[in-house]
Amino acid sequence: MRHNLRCYIIDDERDSREVIKKFVQMIPFLTICGESGNPVEALFEIQKLSPDLLFLDVQMPKIGGFEFIRSISGVKPEIIMVTAFPQFALDGFEHQVLDYLLKPVSFERFLKAIGRLERNADTEKEVVRLLTPKNDVASDLAETERSGLAILKTGQEFILVKQGTKLVRVEIDEIIYIESMKDYMKIHLTQKMVIAHGTLTKMAELLPEKKFLRISRSYIVRESAIMEIDRNEITTVNGKKIDIGITYRDAVQHFMNKHKK
Repeated sequence: MRHNLRCYIIDDERDSREVIKKFVQMIPFLTICGESGNPVEALFEIQKLSPDLLFLDVQMPKIGGFEFIRSISGVKPEIIMVTAFPQFALDGFEHQVLDYLLKPVSFERFLKAIGRLERNADTEKEVVRLLTPKNDVASDLAETERSGLAILKTGQEFILVKQGTKLVRVEIDEIIYIESMKDYMKIHLTQKMVIAHGTLTKMAELLPEKKFLRISRSYIVRESAIMEIDRNEITTVNGKKIDIGITYRDAVQHFMNKHKK
């Protein structure tokens, strides 16, 4: 899999560009090399920057999205169209675009589009595998809508994390550690990583207290996934080394005392 794919965003609506920028910044292997609200200026700029991936609006002044594609000389980047007009979808695919996103774009739908970049094992580990939860207990789903997270107990515990309008199922016993990204989280599992909406504080309240340990402002670790504790650093079973926050050292010490033979 290629790493650090360079992205360029073209949209005359600033708010729309900001949404795509925020999503791009949440994907480890994507970086932003430029953006523009002026398609004429952008046409010259992408010739110099040669981005790998282009997020392109359809309806823009002076040059529309499809005319823009035809105007690109040389090797074209992968293109994801972004628009509020579904009637242009067929034209988009006739121009061999990678995907066609309808505004307002959800993070979950954005991830699906990114997942089409390269179909291989490495990409699958980076991009969320969406699962449809079968448990539709009304009270649990209502809590999920309020908080972005919910714990459902159905024999084996799992969490439902919110991505856009859908819920993604994550088995609790597969979690190694959870990393805070402001209003989003990276949930590192045994076989993949899930990026989900929600705060680490809310997650800490919902996870089983006996199974998880908050070790800093930015990290929660599953206790059984701790491989080693060396002074002020924890190493997980997948080799991740995480510093223990000063205010959380007593909690870690309590964990160590609890497991002393």
